[in-house]
Amino acid sequence: MIWYVYPMWHKVSFTLIAERHVEELRKYFRLYTIDELAFPNIYPATKPLVVLHPFFYVMVRASKRIERLLARIRGIIGIDVADSDKISNLAVSLTHYAECMVVPSDWARQAYVSSGCKVPVRVVPHGLDPSYFAPPSEIQSFKDLLDLKRHRKMKYMLFFCWHSEYRKGLDLVLKAYEQIRRERKDLVLVAKFMSGNGEPHRRIRHLGGIIVAGWLSEEQKLELYDLCDIYLLFSRGGGFEINGLEAIARGNVVVAADRGPWTEYLPGFCLVPSRPCPWVLKDNPIHCGRGVEVIVDKAVDRILEIADNLDDYKARVREHVAKNVRNRFTWEMAGKRLADIVRRYL
Repeated sequence: MIWYVYPMWHKVSFTLIAERHVEELRKYFRLYTIDELAFPNIYPATKPLVVLHPFFYVMVRASKRIERLLARIRGIIGIDVADSDKISNLAVSLTHYAECMVVPSDWARQAYVSSGCKVPVRVVPHGLDPSYFAPPSEIQSFKDLLDLKRHRKMKYMLFFCWHSEYRKGLDLVLKAYEQIRRERKDLVLVAKFMSGNGEPHRRIRHLGGIIVAGWLSEEQKLELYDLCDIYLLFSRGGGFEINGLEAIARGNVVVAADRGPWTEYLPGFCLVPSRPCPWVLKDNPIHCGRGVEVIVDKAVDRILEIADNLDDYKARVREHVAKNVRNRFTWEMAGKRLADIVRRYL
């Protein structure tokens, strides 16, 4: 028996990945899903193998109760990320409760190993639906933005910021956009937030940018990628940053730092020089290491070069996706790799 424990009743980014894992694992196993908040209070009659996703959030809150559960379960497979290049001593000590840890990138694995994690750390990259490799469909939800783009002959730069503004590099995006607008009026930032108001929103609108707010369906998200041309992946850290993979699969030219997990799926021409930064999540009890940040001047130069040669860069992106992304980064492939890990501990 397998229990997959994840945030079911409040939707966060971990929820979206966990739901895809569950869908794929059910092709191979009988699997039961349990909300992360309920898990520490359950005492199983059988001895299930537990997949705990995310691992650290639950373990920090309820490690004593979970410690009492260990005799009643077959073991724990922990799934989590490394938002910086190091995890704390507390995090390393918590991994001792797991049979193994699963992370989404080799970059994240290296962070665990170099921090002293002694249990096996295995890599299962995130994936994409087949729809991400299908031809663009007609844009329905953003027709006004499409009409504006065509009428004014603009190019759209896209930036997603669901949460964690500093980690996602929102301040770097704003600095870059201010520089770009001094030189070009045809390059417009489309920024996706969960809310529609705030100081960054005001600055973006003042610079002629566009705010898209609220939750998007998968179809709307595809349309937004298809509407835009360049994706700004200015994150200082993260375990994978799936928005960059989604963007490149939809033909956006992604601009990102030359260090980080995204280098595992982006081509070299998408990467710009970066510098270290002292933290990614300040005073975080788990992710206590350093990150990277794009050098804004270098990023602006690359963005302007891409904008001036957009068709050529988009052709290079399509070639890279066909050779290096389409057959490697799918949820089906992720499910097979995760199922192989689960079989080791059943």
